[in-house]
Amino acid sequence: MALFDTSRRRLETLEREVLSNPTPQNMVALAETLARMQNWTRAYEVARRSIEKFPDSEKCALTYQYVRKTQFQARIQELNRVIRTRPQHSDYEQLARLYLEDLNDRGKAMEIALEGLIKFPSSDTLHAICAQIRMDRFHQDFLANDCSEALRHGQMALATNPQHAGAMMILGRLYAECGAYEKAKPHIEAYLRLQPDDVNMRQLLSLVMARIPEAVHEIDDAVADIEQRHMLPAGGREMMELFQPMRGATQITISPAKVEQLLRGYEAMPGYKCAAALLKDGVLFAGHTRGLVPLDKFVALTQCVYRSADAASHKMDIGSFVDGELETSLGKVKLLEWKQLVLGILADRPAKQEDFDRALEKFQSFIA
Repeated sequence: MALFDTSRRRLETLEREVLSNPTPQNMVALAETLARMQNWTRAYEVARRSIEKFPDSEKCALTYQYVRKTQFQARIQELNRVIRTRPQHSDYEQLARLYLEDLNDRGKAMEIALEGLIKFPSSDTLHAICAQIRMDRFHQDFLANDCSEALRHGQMALATNPQHAGAMMILGRLYAECGAYEKAKPHIEAYLRLQPDDVNMRQLLSLVMARIPEAVHEIDDAVADIEQRHMLPAGGREMMELFQPMRGATQITISPAKVEQLLRGYEAMPGYKCAAALLKDGVLFAGHTRGLVPLDKFVALTQCVYRSADAASHKMDIGSFVDGELETSLGKVKLLEWKQLVLGILADRPAKQEDFDRALEKFQSFIA
C-alpha cells in the first residue's frame, strides 16, 4: 500500500506540474510514469500533447515513439515477420506508414520505404512516403538534396499512379516554394480537381498565379541558392506558412544576460568548468567559465565541433546535428542544438551522465 501511495502522490504531483507549467521534462516524466503503471491510453495522450507543444524536443519525440511502439508492438512484429518470409508491397507500405504517421519516426519510415522500393520499385505509396519525409526534412534543414529527392520520388509516384493526390500536393508545394511557379501550377490544379475543398491548396494556387511572370526556370539553381541562404525566398515562406509554421524560424526573445545567468548556475554541477551558448552561425550569445579554461578557447572548440558535425550529418544524408559529446583531456564536452542556439558544456570527473542530462534539460526548459 505504501508503494502504491507513493506512486499515486508522484503521479498527482506531475499532473499538477504539467497543468500549471508544462515543460518537456515534466511531460516526459508524466508519460513515463503512466507507462510504468500500464495506463497506455493516458500515457499516449500526454506524449502526444508533448510533441505538439514541444515539436523540437528529442526527449518528447522519443517518449512518444516508445509509447506508440509499445501499443503497436504486435502489429509491428507481425508485419516484420511477413516481410522476412513472403513480403508484398502492401506490407512495406503499412509498416512505413505506421512508423511515419503513428510513431512519428521519420528515420525508420524512410529506412523501411527504401528497403521496400528495392523489391517493389513501382510502389507509388512507398515513393510518396519518401517524398513526404524528404519534403519535411527540406523544410527543416533546407538541403538541396532533400528537395531534389522529394521531387524525384513525387514524380516516380505519379509515373506509377497519375491520380496520386499526395504526390501532386508535394510537387506543387515544392515547385511553388522554390519559385518554379510554371512547374507548380499544373500539379496544384490536378490536385484540386481531386480535392476541390482543400482551402490551403486553393490559396497556394492564387499565390502561384499572381507570381507566374517572375517564375524561375532553373530549379536546381534555385534550390542551391535556398541551401546556401538556409531559407526559402520570401514568396516561398509565405506559401509554406499556409501549411505549417516555419520550423527553425523561431526568434530568440530571451536576453543574453539571462542565458549567462543560467550558465553561471552550472557551477553547482560536479566537475563543471565552462559553458557557452552560440548562435548557429558561431557567434557567442552567452558564456561562463570558472577560470580553469579560457572562454574564448572553449567557444572556438564548440564552433569547430558543431560545424564539423553538422556538415558531416548533411553529407551523410541523415539530417541536421541535434546533440553529441566529445571526450577531451580536460573532460567531456556535451553539445546540444536547441531553438537556434548551440549549447556547449565542459565538465570533468566526478560529473556523471545524469549531471549532463540535467544541465541540458534545464537549458531546454529555460529557452522553451
